[in-house]
Amino acid sequence: MEEYRRLFKKAKPDQLCGDISPDYLYYYQNAVPKILNEKDAQVPIIIVLRNPIDRAYSSYLHKIRDGREKLSFEDALNTEEERRAENWAWGWFYVRGGLYAERVKAYMDNFERVLVLLFEEDIVTGQWEEKILNFLNLDPLPEGLGNLHKNKSGYPKNRLLHRITTRVLMDELIVRKIKDVFELTPFHAASKRIYRKILEANLKKEKMAPGTREMLRERFRGDVDLLVEYTGLPVREFWTDFR
Repeated sequence: MEEYRRLFKKAKPDQLCGDISPDYLYYYQNAVPKILNEKDAQVPIIIVLRNPIDRAYSSYLHKIRDGREKLSFEDALNTEEERRAENWAWGWFYVRGGLYAERVKAYMDNFERVLVLLFEEDIVTGQWEEKILNFLNLDPLPEGLGNLHKNKSGYPKNRLLHRITTRVLMDELIVRKIKDVFELTPFHAASKRIYRKILEANLKKEKMAPGTREMLRERFRGDVDLLVEYTGLPVREFWTDFR
């Protein structure tokens, strides 16, 4: 817990902050007992779920954006079990990452305060704010803050520019060496905004192949049915693939 608390050491006394860790949901069998060991069943749990088909493709596009995924989406899906056997990180499991039902049920069974939101119903529309603040017994946020969509993904329009942006401007070795000093300067925040604008301006969206979407629809259908049974959430209203 001390290591976890250090993540927020720069927070101001009146600042609301937190972390988002999808790993907690995927590795629920490890995460649930560890959280209970440190806290108790009263700790508030917030889970956000997105249509698993769209989540799978978005996860893939993030890997493409970062220059890490070399396969087509379809080939990557076909290689998933091989990657699992080779102990790749869970973020490469585009299908398994969207099997929510048993994971959500584990949190609902073990914690007394669980809020499950749907990305399409709550995040996209901005309804998340009121729901989360009420859930945490917090006052409304100041007017005009709005939503800030970070971490956009897509295919690079210009591969050379993308390579320069991701491999030179944000080279991990360089960043690690200068980060501590650089963060103390006023240029730090501005440079991050400039980098993000350059990166996102060079990204484009491409639709998933209809046949691939149909395959994933059948792959996820049983798990979505279980999710509805466990939670009663109106997922079919917002996840139109499963109506």
